[in-house]
Amino acid sequence: MKKTLFAAVLLAMCAAAAFSQARNPVLAILPFTGGEEGDGEAIATLLSFRREIMDVFTVVPRDARLNAIFAEHQFQLTGLTDSDTIAGIGHMLGADYVLSGSIRRLGDRNLVIATIVNVESFEQVAGYHRTYLTIEEVRGFLPSMSRTLADSALRDTRGLPNLAILPLNIAGISAHDAETLAKILAIEIIRSGSYAVLPRTSAIESALMEHDFQMWGYTDDAGAASLGQAFNAQLALAIGAQRLGAENMFTAQILHVRDGSQLAGNYRLYQDISDGIHLMGELAILLTDPGRMTVQAPAPATATATGREPRAPREPRAPREPRAPREPRPPREPRVPGDRDRGPLFEDPARPWWSLDYSFGLSIVEAATGFAGFGHAVSVTLSPFRRSFIRIGCDFLFFGGSGEFYSTSTFPFVHYALFRPLGNRGVWYMGAGAGFMATSYSCPVDSGRESFPAVDLTAGIKLRWVRISYTLRTDFSAFSDRVSVGLSYRFWPGGDR
Repeated sequence: MKKTLFAAVLLAMCAAAAFSQARNPVLAILPFTGGEEGDGEAIATLLSFRREIMDVFTVVPRDARLNAIFAEHQFQLTGLTDSDTIAGIGHMLGADYVLSGSIRRLGDRNLVIATIVNVESFEQVAGYHRTYLTIEEVRGFLPSMSRTLADSALRDTRGLPNLAILPLNIAGISAHDAETLAKILAIEIIRSGSYAVLPRTSAIESALMEHDFQMWGYTDDAGAASLGQAFNAQLALAIGAQRLGAENMFTAQILHVRDGSQLAGNYRLYQDISDGIHLMGELAILLTDPGRMTVQAPAPATATATGREPRAPREPRAPREPRAPREPRPPREPRVPGDRDRGPLFEDPARPWWSLDYSFGLSIVEAATGFAGFGHAVSVTLSPFRRSFIRIGCDFLFFGGSGEFYSTSTFPFVHYALFRPLGNRGVWYMGAGAGFMATSYSCPVDSGRESFPAVDLTAGIKLRWVRISYTLRTDFSAFSDRVSVGLSYRFWPGGDR
């Protein structure tokens, strides 16, 4: 009896040990491509030692075998086109998931992008992007990077509709820049939790060639339906990037593969890739806002063209009112008070600013004279052109000095300024202007009035509700400095018009 009990306990312990050894999926971490020599290998190695990764995955050892496979396939990570290559390497390494990444130079900074792909389903399950100045900074954000990738990788996406990414339509701009922005948009869509994202693979490319599926539409219902079956997706993400005058335009549409109709779509204008990176999170929210769009997962199938296991059906939802036939989306959607995630994310900061402003500030007239005062200003900001605005307003100033000197002034002015977006938070600006000062003054020996023109140089930061500014004013015989803080109410949100 004791021997039987001992054998049973020993068997249970062995089974538990075997289960604990096998419970974590296997992750292969490939060397990151691009960047300074050795940077990609260093980042991949540091990730393989992170506790956040090791708690979730069993990491394939980084040895000569991995490097040999990598070199044999001459793997060049360009992002959305390499999911089947990534999965193939994962199969050779016996991995369930593959983590890969790239580094590219952006001015004086580096951009690192990392993604995790499911070897069996080809689904991109996690992603992360970040800029850094030197390789020494990488250790500082590795905990955040590891935690984000690990937490996202094992989320259950079986109840989500599949979103397949179509080949990019590029005209007149760098293909490398467009691919980079597309990778970041895909990562932001994954973070939204709205779709299971399927990056481009050779199977998708073949289906596109066979059915002549065009990114901006579709040839026929049968072709679009066959395309959806080819990569087991209900939706497709069509991305385009093109030159538009002095700027670039990045567009994205989510299409029903059943009939090619558009579920959601939007665009953003940007000056350069650094500017565009900040707008991809905003564009992803516009594409995936659950308050405006809902997609039902398909019924489970018995087999698929890719050989994947059918996804579990979405949990039943409460009954809904029948939806009216789809109508074309108006170019500008009115804001809903209290709607979540609205605010400046839905107001492209590169679009014009039309606002009413009030500010209060401290003014000093040639500090050596000892004349200091305060003032109020009201103004209206008009912006008929992109990245610039005209500000029309009036300053009301009071100055006091030593003895019984005081002065009150009224200064109507016009300013013209150029501005640059601060991501999606607001803008910083710099400009110049002119006005006409009307002053009344009083002192023990004299009093009177005088009027004269003056010139302004101004700079500041303008956020959604707040404006902070500095103004240097002169009539070329005296100078005054003014620092102001004020409120700004945007009566035209700066959307499409």
